[in-house]
Amino acid sequence: MLCMTAMHVEISLAAQPLISLKDMVEKTITSNPEVQARYHKFLEAGYEQGVARGNFLPDANIVSTYRNQEEKIQLNNGTATPRMNNELVLRQMIFDGFATSNDVKRLGHTNRVRYYELQSAMQNTTLEFLRTYIDSLRYRELIQFAKDNYVVHKQLFDRIQERVTAGVARKVDLEQAGGRLALAEANLLTEMTNLHDVTARMQRLYGDLPPDTLEAPTFFNAGVQSNAAEALKLAYLQNPDLLSTIEDIQAKEREIKTNEARYMPRLDLQARKNLGTSSDGQNSNAAADVLELTMNFNLFNGFSDRNLIKQTAEKLNSSRDMRDKACVDTRQVVSIAYNDINQLQVQRSYREKHTISIENAREAYRKQFDIGQRTLLDLLDTENEYFQSKRSLANTQYDLQIAYARVYAGQGELLRKVGAARGNLPEYSRAEYMDAENICQAVAPVQIIVDKDALLADAKPLSSTYASLAKPFAGNKIEEASLGTPSVCNVDEVTSQVNDWAAAWRARDADTHLKFYADKFIPEAPSDKAAWVKQRKQSLATSSSKASLKLGALQVTCDGNKATAKFKQDLKLTGYQTKKAGTNNSCEDCNGNKELQFERIDNRWQIVRELTSQ
Repeated sequence: MLCMTAMHVEISLAAQPLISLKDMVEKTITSNPEVQARYHKFLEAGYEQGVARGNFLPDANIVSTYRNQEEKIQLNNGTATPRMNNELVLRQMIFDGFATSNDVKRLGHTNRVRYYELQSAMQNTTLEFLRTYIDSLRYRELIQFAKDNYVVHKQLFDRIQERVTAGVARKVDLEQAGGRLALAEANLLTEMTNLHDVTARMQRLYGDLPPDTLEAPTFFNAGVQSNAAEALKLAYLQNPDLLSTIEDIQAKEREIKTNEARYMPRLDLQARKNLGTSSDGQNSNAAADVLELTMNFNLFNGFSDRNLIKQTAEKLNSSRDMRDKACVDTRQVVSIAYNDINQLQVQRSYREKHTISIENAREAYRKQFDIGQRTLLDLLDTENEYFQSKRSLANTQYDLQIAYARVYAGQGELLRKVGAARGNLPEYSRAEYMDAENICQAVAPVQIIVDKDALLADAKPLSSTYASLAKPFAGNKIEEASLGTPSVCNVDEVTSQVNDWAAAWRARDADTHLKFYADKFIPEAPSDKAAWVKQRKQSLATSSSKASLKLGALQVTCDGNKATAKFKQDLKLTGYQTKKAGTNNSCEDCNGNKELQFERIDNRWQIVRELTSQ
């Protein structure tokens, strides 16, 4: 019986239909409370416009009166003012300074404002939902990685424990394995907590707990525009936040026209039909039917109308400020998300290479550990790096999907990319004033690209870097100087000095650059020392930007406390043309073959001669 029940549960789970991402998004945008609130605001604006449109139609009322009026003069034959009367009053607005027509148009724009605010709420809610949806996929995968990582560390721990018990391994190895096992358990707990939290987020947006199986999203396969400027142009045409501010500007302009109608007269046609009077006034004028045209023209009301128009004008200015804010906000959102797409695509390729390399190294380390060629620490470090590389690759892939969603949401395209829609919503065509009021400039920040060749060209040789890190103890220098022993030339030290000399040139730092030259430095003829220093400072001050100086075929030779560095100099300056070295060898800051002669002075390598030739 128990087996049959289990089989029934398995069949039910297998038969459960997969809920598509499109269906989940449509459920979210039709049931989410925030979206629903915006939807009802949109409906409310439509009814408000209907209220204003009713002013075009006649107004019909039944007016009943009862009065008790003191009679100063005795009237006969039933001509007195009746004490009780019933009338049917019909009023029709003829002219109100176009206040009603402008108010209807104003509320039409307000209705479109609420429409685009609803669209914005649906786009933002969909984006937030997709974040939780993708994060759910992310943490489900990361939990599996953490489980595998825990299993491997537990197996290694048990293996080391057996070796320690057998006396063929040290106890400290067991301590290391135990610490890494605890870290693996903590990582697993962290991923489980993350999945719990993102599930709660999805439940808030979706309304229900997510299904056990989630469809892999494909909405990002359509890609994006070829450059950030094109992506921004589309966003400026469709972003609902921006469109709502443009509609609000139109609404405020119509509100000003509505208030200006107060300066004009109002004409109304009114008809009164007497439905019967009391017998005491049946022949009076009050019992007669009336058709009248009335005009109301306000002459003065304490400057209220003028101040009302000024108030509305400030509302218009505020709406334009909000449009400008929507422009810059849209530019920021789309530009950053677009840049993230490009950067994450490159990162993904590097992380894939890293994961594959570490996986191969991991297998090799396991085999080498079995035959004693690798330590336990090597093995544990490789396992942890492999785990972290898989996590980084997975995070990059899911972050890339979210970056696409962010671009689409900024462009107002996210729902269409997913294929979801909300029914019973109108489709508004793009009005001409949209383009006139859209002053946003599709100018995106330039994406930063690292010139790796330049980095390598400016870098010190690896041996020089290590030599600069391993400086001798200061006490040894004092002892050597006191003993008067001659300094021994070191090729790495001289090479490092040449590279530092070139770096000061690239940075246009004249003070640092001249410190590399000894006091007894003699420039090439015909220049003397003072003229050479002046000329060198002028060369370095030619441009405020860095120079490109490359050293080719560097060779360093040593002879006691003297050394010679020969290299090919390739110098390029912005806005400054370097001269070609002539036969007189008088151009020391030009392109060509360079020779620097060093001497050990005051325990430091300093330049005493500088020669340049073709």
